Amino acid sequence: MNPETTKKGTVRTRSCTRSTREPSLTQPTLYDGRLSRASTFSSPHMDTHRLHRATEPVDSPGDNPGANPLTSISQSIESSMRRITEELKRIELDFGKALEFTNARVRTLEANDVRTASKIKSLEDRITELEKENIKNIESVNKQERFSRRNNVRIVGYHSAPHEDCIKLATEVFAKAGVESPKIERAHRDGIQREGRDRHILVRLSFYQDKITLLKRQRQRLHDCGFFITDDLTHMDLNEKRKWSHQVSDLYQRGTKLRFSGGKWRGQDGKPYAFDVQ
Repeated sequence: MNPETTKKGTVRTRSCTRSTREPSLTQPTLYDGRLSRASTFSSPHMDTHRLHRATEPVDSPGDNPGANPLTSISQSIESSMRRITEELKRIELDFGKALEFTNARVRTLEANDVRTASKIKSLEDRITELEKENIKNIESVNKQERFSRRNNVRIVGYHSAPHEDCIKLATEVFAKAGVESPKIERAHRDGIQREGRDRHILVRLSFYQDKITLLKRQRQRLHDCGFFITDDLTHMDLNEKRKWSHQVSDLYQRGTKLRFSGGKWRGQDGKPYAFDVQ
């Protein structure tokens, strides 16, 4: 040491030895892409064990319970997103299969619908044809029935009595109508028995001309007798006659006379009369 004398005479010794103490250093270390902070050292003779620990990487959050909570949340979110993505892919695959099945089913139903529509159209056409044929058959049957009743007449409103002789009664009625001793094949009561109403006497004549004469004369000669003679119509012809009865009556009041023949109301020229449809 080199002694120094102070102003007051006191001797102070200066140390000639350089202090071995170095300033503290904090050195950041880059390891595996992450920045790690080394331990603080105060001497250049740091032991190897401490240096090795200073340069070790930071532990992952799963290994170190005291790791950064943000990193743990991030990893948890990433794991959840992966599971959600896998689940969405599975749902998408299942939905694709279901959609494909549905489309195939729709195509099958559409094909069936086309075939069904074709069958329905064919059946409708067939029904139309059958309806036309049915109308023709009904008209044909009605025509045959009309022909079978060609010589028939009905006596309407004649009082009935027990054990009556219908042929004798018909002969008397025809005589009053102006036809003497017509040839009658048969006569009998016909229709449903109703209280307060007498059943018709159905008469079959041998000659059609006698029928025409009776129908022409009976209106004038039997109008005060309480009974009358009319044609024996089929059910279909009777409905047609009643359908236009009111218009026929109005036409008669205005001077137009019609007669019912062959299932139609006809004018003086024999052609079917065209009624005004209301």
